[in-house]
Amino acid sequence: MSKVYNANQQLKAAGVNIPFTEEQVTEYMKCAQDPIYFIETYCKIISLDHGLIPFKLYECQKEKVKVIHENRKVILMEGRQQGKTTTSAAYILWYTLFQESKQVAILANKATAAREVLYRYQLMYENLPLWLQQGVTTWNKGDIELENNSKVFTAATTSSGIRGKSVNMLYVDETAIIPNNVAEDFFTSVYPTISAGETTKILLSSTPLGYNHFWKFWNDAENGRNDFVPLFIPYTRIPGRDEKWAEEQRRQLGELKYNQEVLCTFLGSALTLVRADVIGRLSPAMRIYTKDGLDVYDKPIKGHNYCLVADTAKGVGGDYSTFSVIDITEAPYKQVAKYRDNNISPMLFPSVIYKVATEYNQAYVLLEVNSSEQVASILYSEMEYENLLFVNRNTDGQVVSGGFGGGKTQLGVNTDKKVKRIGCMNFKALVEENRLLVQDIDTIQEISTFIENNKGSYEADEGYHDDLVMTLVLFGWLTTNPYFKDLNDVNIRKEMYANRIRAIEDELTPFGFFDDGQSGRDDQVLLNF
Repeated sequence: MSKVYNANQQLKAAGVNIPFTEEQVTEYMKCAQDPIYFIETYCKIISLDHGLIPFKLYECQKEKVKVIHENRKVILMEGRQQGKTTTSAAYILWYTLFQESKQVAILANKATAAREVLYRYQLMYENLPLWLQQGVTTWNKGDIELENNSKVFTAATTSSGIRGKSVNMLYVDETAIIPNNVAEDFFTSVYPTISAGETTKILLSSTPLGYNHFWKFWNDAENGRNDFVPLFIPYTRIPGRDEKWAEEQRRQLGELKYNQEVLCTFLGSALTLVRADVIGRLSPAMRIYTKDGLDVYDKPIKGHNYCLVADTAKGVGGDYSTFSVIDITEAPYKQVAKYRDNNISPMLFPSVIYKVATEYNQAYVLLEVNSSEQVASILYSEMEYENLLFVNRNTDGQVVSGGFGGGKTQLGVNTDKKVKRIGCMNFKALVEENRLLVQDIDTIQEISTFIENNKGSYEADEGYHDDLVMTLVLFGWLTTNPYFKDLNDVNIRKEMYANRIRAIEDELTPFGFFDDGQSGRDDQVLLNF
């Protein structure tokens, strides 16, 4: 029987017994107990200047290995070319070599990128002494199996990439590069099953790339909202990277890429509506309640006035039906809750709006009615919600009203070019001047990718959504209406409502009103503040 695998002189075949010397036994035990010792003593890497050399870890890389080794879930943020992938591959080598029956999944944006990580694993493995190796049973570009039943396989980060597979360690390389829609699908469909294991190790590693899913994980980790241990390694901890080196990088990369790839600053897309430096200062708050797409940041306060602005999706499974609840009692206005769901039908969405708006002191409700007035009609006609904001359309455009006046009356606003332009500019001013406090992490993420298109308007960058940010754009438009300043005046509000009721009664006479029996309506979202 051949001692090597598939004629590869650098790989020990399965079933081959190589007797250990006493010294080798001692070395094997030291390696098994200390991954840092193993990496520095036996792992080799390719240097551009010197070829194959021993992997001598920097102090920051030793810290990285230690953190990965001692914690189940780690999120790692480093700048470009700091060896994060190679160090991770070295630890995975130790993990599979000295432990039995461990399955490791290496994921990346594309399968080819994941295989690059595996290649570094293979390079280090092939340069181990044969007595230190496990026998190889499978060895190819996409997966490896060892005689101790440990396996390493690669896949793209998709909902189907590792579905149904048992994984002991999950490594996601350059997490931030994964398109937002792909990442969202993966982290909602596959990731929860993996993370539920009591011993599963998860490593997310990346250089920042805007306010995306990686930023969300990182921000939650820093603020104790998940169970990941965050580790940031600045470029200054890499030997030889001084201010002179940094200045050269700034010159070569430009300010934007330098800030992102060297300083590890979370920057959104270029040409965002809200300035990047302002976005960087936005700080998501801690949720006090979350259920079925609803996230609450502040409880309703007695005597405060609230506005709920909703954007309704055309159907199920595409764009999101969303709303933001904003405390408008005084400036700065504050986003206190948000709803986001792409699986709720337009028939059920009104019940959610009704319940939440009622909880927030009968909040004023402004609905976007571009696709249809179905949601608005149910709220107004069936649920008889009294604080639905009407919009009059005339030759000058659209204006919020009490439901009467000149022009065509709508049960909400149609987001035409004029409304969007005014809304965008005023929303920008509100945020940049700290007159609107955005608390929701998903909304902040959308703001960071809400960019100017080639037509001079604003929309979500490719692969992202803007349903939440559009609720704030519509709020920005609302604040420019003369009617808005009257919403905090109790006397004016009562008079407007009384006038509206009289107008409706006059229109319906002699039919009158009747009890529709819907006061006990069940709602999808139940609030437990």
